[in-house]
Amino acid sequence: MSDEQRIRDRAYEIWEAKGRPEGQEGEHWAQARDEMEPFYKEGDATAGSVESSVSIPMPKPEGER
Repeated sequence: MSDEQRIRDRAYEIWEAKGRPEGQEGEHWAQARDEMEPFYKEGDATAGSVESSVSIPMPKPEGER
């Protein structure tokens, strides 16, 4: 997913959470961009997202069961 699409999706979530007000698209976009910016600066746009917080359980080595 592109950076712009992530920001767009987050801006949409913000808009919905605020009751879908009209005329505040720019504010929601800016808020979404500001929330995402720290992750892009660190080089990992998915850091802190659901994608990065879900891990696949790994089997334990034979001696640890």
